[in-house]
Amino acid sequence: MDEAINIALNMDSIYVMHCCTMLCSIFENNRNNKFCIHIISEGLIDSVISDIKELVEIKYNQGLFFYTIDSESLKKIPQHENSHISQAANCRLFIADILPSKITKVLYLDCDLIVDSSLESLWKMDISDFPVAVVEDMWSSKKDNYVRLNYNKKYGYFNSGVMLINLAWWREKCISKNCIEYMREHDNLKFVDQDILNGLLHDRRKLLPLRWNVQDGFLRRKPKIRKSNIESLKSEIKHPAIIHFTGSRKPWDYDCLNPYRERYFHYLDMTKWKGTRPIMPMKFKTKLLLDNVLYFFYLKLHKYIKV
Repeated sequence: MDEAINIALNMDSIYVMHCCTMLCSIFENNRNNKFCIHIISEGLIDSVISDIKELVEIKYNQGLFFYTIDSESLKKIPQHENSHISQAANCRLFIADILPSKITKVLYLDCDLIVDSSLESLWKMDISDFPVAVVEDMWSSKKDNYVRLNYNKKYGYFNSGVMLINLAWWREKCISKNCIEYMREHDNLKFVDQDILNGLLHDRRKLLPLRWNVQDGFLRRKPKIRKSNIESLKSEIKHPAIIHFTGSRKPWDYDCLNPYRERYFHYLDMTKWKGTRPIMPMKFKTKLLLDNVLYFFYLKLHKYIKV
């Protein structure tokens, strides 16, 4: 399976439309590559499995594998309370134990993103000396991250939604076991799985160019990122390879204003959910109209940049 590009993702049944949209974006932009898609969950309903098989195996003729994680393992990791982040996100902490040992490298992707470029150069990147290759998180400028996790801010804080993972390294260092131990020793974790991975790997990770995980905060007029990265950000976001709809407002929500939102619907319309759109309340439509008038007369600044 290492001859193909190995993609891993976590999901639950309610995310099937978004998962298929993300997978469709991969296949459409990587026509000359073979993939093995590894889906990790607590268990999916039959109709969801059927939908994914229809897309991956029948429409795109790619490899597909399902893994059901032991619910007892997940119970060891607390859920994200009062958050848009589901318990499924914690599955990524056990990825090295779940996937077959013959798979030594995998690209982990969240389901709330789209791939808008070839993944070949990312996949071929040498990470033999690193446990993971990642992109800095959009909240990496927040001092609270480094106080909470007790390490020097010079290392930054990375986003765990896109990770090129050296599985051999994770297995050798028993990362899954270490994640549980780290969680038990820290009772102040905010973004549970992401905090744990940063706490363990902040000084060992390889940083990727920002284009490989363009998060919502990168697209703000006042970008939420460390000042040292702002100059490179300006060029990286013009041609994003992976657009990650971080935060609570997703493209399928009526109040999402992300400037790359239509790219999500571009790929959605290649799936069985073609034409699906959120219903926008009249009150919000009126607000948008008023805001556009204010933008036109420079009486209000848009929180997002133009792309």
